[in-house]
Order: sequence, then C-alpha cells, then structure tokens
Amino acid sequence: MNEKQHSVIERWERRWLGLASSMSLIFVLLIATNLAFDSNNVVQLRQRANPSEILASDIFANPGVIETAPNKYRVAVVAQTFSFNPSEILLPVDSEIEFYVTSKDVLHGFQIRSTNTNMEVIPGEVAYSSYTFKKPGEYWVVCNEYCGISHQNMLGKITVVSKAVYAQELANPKVEEVSLGQSVFESNCASCHQVSGQGIPGAFPALKGNVSATSKLAGGKDYLIHAALYGLQGGIKVDGNSFNGTMPAWKQLSDEEISAVLNYAISGWGDDGVADISPEDIAAARSQELSSEDVLGLRQSLGLE
Repeated sequence: MNEKQHSVIERWERRWLGLASSMSLIFVLLIATNLAFDSNNVVQLRQRANPSEILASDIFANPGVIETAPNKYRVAVVAQTFSFNPSEILLPVDSEIEFYVTSKDVLHGFQIRSTNTNMEVIPGEVAYSSYTFKKPGEYWVVCNEYCGISHQNMLGKITVVSKAVYAQELANPKVEEVSLGQSVFESNCASCHQVSGQGIPGAFPALKGNVSATSKLAGGKDYLIHAALYGLQGGIKVDGNSFNGTMPAWKQLSDEEISAVLNYAISGWGDDGVADISPEDIAAARSQELSSEDVLGLRQSLGLE
C-alpha cells in the first residue's frame, strides 16, 4: 500500500469515526430530552411476595383511585386474564399519578398508549411507575404480553378530565356505586364474561344487552338476584347460541356488592335498563335457599331458553 492509498483510507476512517461519534451524541441527547421533558420514569419493582398476600393487601383489596395528597393520586390495578381491574379509570389533568400494578394469574403487560408508561406485570410482584397527564382525553391501556386466547381483548381506558369536571364527577352519588359494581364485576365476572360484557363465543354468554333486557321482564330482576346469589346450572340459549355450563354462586359477596354489580351489569355498558336493585332486595332473597337448578327453573318461567 502506497502513501496515497494509506492517506485515503485514513481520511475515510476519520469520517466514519466522526459519524459514529455524532450519532452516539445524538442518541444521548434524545434520551436526556425525553427524560427532561416527557416525564419518562423508569419502572420500579416495589414489592415481591406471595401473590395472594399482595392481592389481600390494603392497596389491591379494593383497586382503584385514591387521593394521597393534594394533586397526587395512587392508582392500584390488578391484571388478570383477560381484563384490568378497574378497566376504566377517571383522573384529573396535571396531577401526579402513581401507578401500582400486579397480576392475579399470569404474566401481563400494562402499557398506556400515547404515553411512555409501559410495565411488565408479574404475579407476586408490584410494578410501579408515575406519570402526569398534561392533556385531557382518553388513553387506552393494553396488555402487550401474550396471556392467552383472549389476549387481544384485554383493554382498559383512562379518561383524563379537568380538575373541575373531576370534582363534579366525585360529587355524583351514583359514581361510588358504579365504581363498586365495576370493581366487583371485573374481579369476579370479567374473566368469563369479559370486561365489555361480550362473553367468549362458545364458552361464556354475553351479558351486554341481555341482562338489561332480562331486568325489564316481569320477575326478571328477581331472577337476576337469585342467579347472582345461587348460581345457574343447565343448558341455556343466549343470542341464539347454546351454552351448557355452570355459573358459580356469589352469595359470599355482601348485599351491597351484589346489588352494585347487578346494577352495573344492567346499565354499565350503555344499556338502557333501570338499575334500581337495592341491598335490601338482596337481603330478602337470601332467605330463599335455592339450588342452581332452581334458578334455571326461574329463568325458564320467564320464557327464556
């Protein structure tokens, strides 16, 4: 290699070295800018324990939103196949939100679209991240870790509103009952009937629309109350589809929880049923010990298959 060739090679080496150094500097600046201006937070592991102990803890026994300080909120979420509990969350804009997320069963993901919040959710662990929503709007939550056959339906929604609207919503006396009903549904019913109430074709019937329609029948609400308390067993048809399984009894839930979840199923997905089942209605039905087969008879007496 002569001196001229060596000079050309050396010149190109310097160019490539300069380009590589410039790209590295740009990457560092982009990361620094993201950290400084986009409220990016590194996901932290806050706790590791037996999953049942975590789920029974004060944070996750009643998942949802709690104001922990002025302009600061804690959001506890339980991921399970194939839903988040709660699946819908209302938050005020320009507030510090601390997310605590755990799994009830298998590996899940918790990613808030249009933000940089993205957590891996592992049974027996509590993932933590904080975020401040700067703009009102709807933010979808997705599970981005494959968790089973209905993984694609595992969605949640965060609605961010102004602080004035948030205060008005909290002042609405119906909000607390809806929140309880939604929480009970997502903890106990959503794994079969799905968060949206659409069910799983061939396995679990849809509740959306059907519970509301049943509640309008003479004796319909009485049937729904007994189905929740004592379960349902035997062949039924819903929307022309046949099902032959067993719905478990939920009489271990309180009267308030059962009335709230039934009212949520009657009107919680935009259906037009009248959600007026009271805890007193549940208490009265407890005195009538029925079997799941008896409940099937109640269903058939309404003209339902």
